[in-house]
Amino acid sequence: MRNDAGGKDPFVLASFHKGFAGTPRWSPDGKWVVFDYHDDVHSQIYIVDAEGMNLRAVTAGKYENSVPSWSRDGSTIYYASNRTGAWQVWSHEAAGVQEKQITKGGGFAAFESYDRTTLYYSKLEGGGIWSTPVGGGAEHHLTEAPHRGYWGDFDVTESGLFFVDAFIAPGPTLLFYDFAKRRARPVLVLTQATESGAANLSASRDGRTLLFTQYEAKNSILIADNFH
Repeated sequence: MRNDAGGKDPFVLASFHKGFAGTPRWSPDGKWVVFDYHDDVHSQIYIVDAEGMNLRAVTAGKYENSVPSWSRDGSTIYYASNRTGAWQVWSHEAAGVQEKQITKGGGFAAFESYDRTTLYYSKLEGGGIWSTPVGGGAEHHLTEAPHRGYWGDFDVTESGLFFVDAFIAPGPTLLFYDFAKRRARPVLVLTQATESGAANLSASRDGRTLLFTQYEAKNSILIADNFH
């Protein structure tokens, strides 16, 4: 769904008869939304325009394709696919059919650097944040967190990476990895943990604004009268 900045006037961009959709992301020009759709069998990448028209599938096949993101110029969509038997980062032309496997040693959620030279990604298994040239090549291990399952706990700015370490003392902590200094520093201790298996963190280009989610468990006790 789409709504205004105040959370009002919700509008359905795409509707399916079964399954669920997730990980929606705006194109840099604000004209398209890319997302993954999970039916009863497989997940695929779709795009739809901002008015809920021109819905089309980007990927197909008897395997999973998930967690898409855009290149900074909007020409390419990055996503994770397990078509090789392991989760790897792939790229696909936004307006074409050409696709390419980017990572070889595992990869999941991925974001392109603002200078369009480097791809930063997490892993569904193993954890940490990694980098590789946008066209593929040597893969470098930058941080130990986020840990396995918390693949959505990081985002890219012009000068570095924000990421969450869910298991550090004194509690779940938001950190910043500085590209120039090549080291991380704590920014904020969170009051509650993020949720594994979800996209939890988004940062502005200049790194001055962050959006993050926190999981809040709620339990209810119900009384049923005249129950048989």
